[in-house]
Amino acid sequence: MTKPLMHKADAWVASDGEALSPLLSMRAVQKSFGPTRAVQDVDFDVFSAEIVGLMGGNGAGKSTLMKLVGGLLGADEGELRLLGNRMGSEYDPRKAMAAGVRFVHQELSLCSNLRVFENFAIELPDLIRGARWKKTAKGFARTALDEVFPGSGIDPNAKVAALSLSQQQMVEIARAVSHPGCRLVILDEPTSSLGSREAEQLREFMRRRRREGLSFIFISHRLHETLDLVDRIVVMRNGRVAWAGASAGIDAAALIEMLGGRHSEGARHAQDSQVTQLSPLAVEVADFSQGVVKSASTQIRRGEIVGFAGLEGNGQRQVLKAIFDARSRDGGSITVHGSVAYISGDRAHEGLFPLWSIDENLAISSLSQLTKRFFLSLSELHQLADRWFAKLKIRAESGTDSIGSLSGGNQQKAIIGRALASKPDIILLDDPTRGVDLGTKSELYQVFHELAAQGCCIIWYSTDDAEFLECDRTIVFRDGRTSEVLDRPDVSLERLVAASFSTAETDGRTNAQLTAERQRRREATVSTLIPLVTFSLMFALSVALNPLIFTSFGLTLVFSAAFALAFAAISQLFIITAGDIDLGVGAFIGLVNTIAATWFVTDPVLAFICTVGMLAAYPLMGLFIEVRRVPAIIVTLGLSFVWVGLATLRLPRPGGAEPDWMAKIMQTDIPLIPMPVLLCVLPALAAFVLLFVWRYGTVMRGYGANPKAIEAAGWSTKVAKTSLYGLAGLFAFLAGILVTASTQGGDATGSDSMTLLSVAAVVLGGAAFSGGVVAPFGALFGTLTLVLVGTLLSLLGANAVFLPMVQGLLLLAAVGVRTLLVERSQ
Repeated sequence: MTKPLMHKADAWVASDGEALSPLLSMRAVQKSFGPTRAVQDVDFDVFSAEIVGLMGGNGAGKSTLMKLVGGLLGADEGELRLLGNRMGSEYDPRKAMAAGVRFVHQELSLCSNLRVFENFAIELPDLIRGARWKKTAKGFARTALDEVFPGSGIDPNAKVAALSLSQQQMVEIARAVSHPGCRLVILDEPTSSLGSREAEQLREFMRRRRREGLSFIFISHRLHETLDLVDRIVVMRNGRVAWAGASAGIDAAALIEMLGGRHSEGARHAQDSQVTQLSPLAVEVADFSQGVVKSASTQIRRGEIVGFAGLEGNGQRQVLKAIFDARSRDGGSITVHGSVAYISGDRAHEGLFPLWSIDENLAISSLSQLTKRFFLSLSELHQLADRWFAKLKIRAESGTDSIGSLSGGNQQKAIIGRALASKPDIILLDDPTRGVDLGTKSELYQVFHELAAQGCCIIWYSTDDAEFLECDRTIVFRDGRTSEVLDRPDVSLERLVAASFSTAETDGRTNAQLTAERQRRREATVSTLIPLVTFSLMFALSVALNPLIFTSFGLTLVFSAAFALAFAAISQLFIITAGDIDLGVGAFIGLVNTIAATWFVTDPVLAFICTVGMLAAYPLMGLFIEVRRVPAIIVTLGLSFVWVGLATLRLPRPGGAEPDWMAKIMQTDIPLIPMPVLLCVLPALAAFVLLFVWRYGTVMRGYGANPKAIEAAGWSTKVAKTSLYGLAGLFAFLAGILVTASTQGGDATGSDSMTLLSVAAVVLGGAAFSGGVVAPFGALFGTLTLVLVGTLLSLLGANAVFLPMVQGLLLLAAVGVRTLLVERSQ
């Protein structure tokens, strides 16, 4: 049983006086990024069975310090010990996890293309394995979620992208603490996206697990929850520890002073209600229903700050976005009077232009003000940015710096500055202070109050109930309806919680969860059916023109024309899984074809050497792309010329022959399944097993969507990239062999068209260029569809030059329909 901790003479001892050794010990740790010293001479300890609150403003060094603990960064100087063992230069996320350290990041590290249980499998490779790993992972996910967030209703089979931000945060937290060997959990702003109920569930879980010996590092900008929860507080300023000590006896005012701020006695005074009632209307919502929103009605006037409260997922965000969408159309159940700006709290996905400078991010919404005679005035752009730099106190060396160089709070200031610079009449705030420090929050509140005093309408959704004390009115959402309106004097945390909960009996799932579940089913149906419907349409038209196609002989001819392209498409599918495109696969297939038609016949030893070299080429290419960070499109395009050159040197003109052993394989008679059909189905089946059945396939798909998440979970991104490219090379090699078997000869440029056709087949099959989202059998249907287009044109007597045009139009049509159906399902 863990002994209670006592603080005595700046040291921690057990209640019986026994000196304790820290679970985590950091001494004189330093970390710099160029001239910026993010962490300076920091000493930091965490003992068993304690919760340490790590506090400080944005840019104080908290996240950098925690990345050192989690192995995501290496210290420049200093010592880090875990369980008394010194961690050397080889310390990385995998070693941190082996030592029992788990990290819940402020910017979520989930793979959104994967399902919930698959994300658990990535995080827990030592526990989730074997042939039944999926069942094990689902059990882990369900148990962990129920333990930390009872009644969450999150389905382990749900795709992470279909979950709300709050639900994703819950999955990340539950995943981190689910390992039985966990000793220390780092929670970086864990409640920033959680509703009040879920935040309290997390705090109760932490208290319970602390009694069982688990330790936590808790980072939060919410003062009261920190003071209520932690045993000890460490305050950082400018990369150093400014103060450390027991939380007992520390109040909010003292803590704010330690953080470098000034204590405020509360929110602003309410505006004169008579003036507000006389103000013109800004937004009218009349019985609005959409998605989880069943019936929302309200009127909001100029000069008001109105809060949208309630449990997360009850329609607050949907109404905000509907108001924003209503700015560009007339009529409907929402009417907007004036210009609208929208500020999202999810800055990573909805706010930032990560490749742009700070100035460019600030000015993008004000281009019309900065443009004269069709030309953008750069001097006025920088002047505008400078004004908002000063007003919002954005801390940066220069506006030309990348937006990514800013701390999270300063990034949020830039996003807010962008909206305010456009001089809107209505400002919509979707949890805008998520992950923002206390000082920054106070500065932003002041700006919002000034804008409201000038007649701007501000509508504010927040997951922090304390922020509704800043509002003139608070509208509580419950069960998808606007259930209660509270004037500022009536707002209290207790009143908000009571108004947020429904007394009606349910089946345990909220409206938001039920709607998300239906949406997931619709999206899955759309993604599955589009390739099949497209193929079926082409096939039906072909059979209508020539019924012989629907015979064994006719089907064999169709599949005979498709099997080489099927292998090429699966090769491209592995590259697209990695988030890349291979512009050289057709040329590579041509190189394999020329060598197979020559040296495979005349010089088996040289053919074997070439085979080894060609199979090694793709994984080496993937490793080069990953290590050197060179865009794959450039590398594969450059190598395509190399492949063509080598193929032309080997076989300047079409010729060669098919090896005897290859002919015998192709002539093999397999009962019930013609060889061409088998060769079409085999690559899709293999890819499905490798990516969706094999446990490491989950890692490879996760890498394509979020390489940082894979790295944070302790996996090697180099191995993942190399594996995907190695598999792509293997299938491209087999495609070249099959081209030789099909044509019974070689042609250096005869397979060039397979590059674009393979891309088209994979996209027709439902893949996403962003990476990680692919469908092997969809790619097979895409391949067959493209082949059938040629068959259909031939039956119609059309000129062959129309083939690529029709294939391209078909691709655009299929993708367009798929996008439309997915949008309508939302």
